[in-house]
Amino acid sequence: MLTNVPRAVRVLRLAKGWPQRVLGLRANVSREMVSRCELGEIRGMTIASIEQIASALGASIHLQLRWRGEELDRLMDAAHAALQAGTAEMLTSLGWIVRVEVSFNHYGDRGRVDLLAFHPIVRAILVVEIKSGIGDIQDLLGRLDIKVRLGRHLAQELGWSDVQTVIPALVIGDSRLARRTIQAHAALFARFRMRGRTAIAWLRRPIDGDVGGLIWFAERPDSHLVARRRVRRPSKAPNSRLV
Repeated sequence: MLTNVPRAVRVLRLAKGWPQRVLGLRANVSREMVSRCELGEIRGMTIASIEQIASALGASIHLQLRWRGEELDRLMDAAHAALQAGTAEMLTSLGWIVRVEVSFNHYGDRGRVDLLAFHPIVRAILVVEIKSGIGDIQDLLGRLDIKVRLGRHLAQELGWSDVQTVIPALVIGDSRLARRTIQAHAALFARFRMRGRTAIAWLRRPIDGDVGGLIWFAERPDSHLVARRRVRRPSKAPNSRLV
């Protein structure tokens, strides 16, 4: 396993002047676990334990999976596109006006909004971030904050006037890992008070008020991820049999 975690943990711990026992106490893990981490013996450790050690040092863990070079990126892009298309279709059917891949370049802030939706009755803007999987949480939420801050500006450019509120929304490809990640970082996702069926119900009949944010899991479109090969079977001639 190629990672800088062992060396980085040791360097940061020594920079703070902490013995392993103190880091263990602050991370709520044993001193032995800190020692194993610094020695690179992390195969038997849980991701949660490593994250606790990193958090105690004021750092964060970015877990990245690699597979067949750029092929994984292509599969992930396909999953993202399918989730995006499905979400856009759902919002449109619920009466929202939807724009896909809205680019912005505003005083140094550059990027794209996966989906920007406007409800003409309650005059609400929905800034939707779509993730087929959760990576760097702080980066994800930080970028979403920027997009929400620019929500009214983007709405004005699209001709959507008299916006009353701008609401962040997260659509995440459903998986056990994604659900565990949300649960493990409950404090970071606290503002997304409307979740799952409650979020969908609100989208169907939005009302005024402080929504906070919406989050729901979408079924992962596996049929878009795997290219299925068609196998041609030989046609059966009269009185023939397959061996």
